[in-house]
Amino acid sequence: MSFNIKLRKCTSENNKIGKSFVTADDITLTGTFKSSVNVTDPVIQIQTDTNLSAYNYVEIPTLNRKYFMTPIVDSNKLWTLTCHVDVLDTYADGIKACKALVTRTAKADMIDYYYNDGSLYTEQRDVVTYHNFKRNGADATLGTDTYYLIVAGG
Repeated sequence: MSFNIKLRKCTSENNKIGKSFVTADDITLTGTFKSSVNVTDPVIQIQTDTNLSAYNYVEIPTLNRKYFMTPIVDSNKLWTLTCHVDVLDTYADGIKACKALVTRTAKADMIDYYYNDGSLYTEQRDVVTYHNFKRNGADATLGTDTYYLIVAGG
């Protein structure tokens, strides 16, 4: 079974959604599976005069997936592409559509100190201060008509 594949030169990190490519060098070729189809790690053979050693990414519309790949030349014109699925870019639309609570971030200005995820250590000390208040010049005693002011967090 032969199918079209698009070979690309990826310039982004593997753990990024929305990868960058050198689009001027994209080529479309026809390939065949070397053995039975493994959707996550396919091995593809391509007969071409083109040097594929600079390519590191492949899109296979037949499988509806995108792959990282390593090209190996078997003979003069026969190339074997060992691929591994790029989960982030293959399922990027579904990942971006998910709503999630991000509990940790590398950016210090985005930390939510009100969410306790266990990574921020806090300390609480009880501070109690007593003040004797005067009522008509004499110390106020408990049990009489006295107002008490309690301040928390201030």
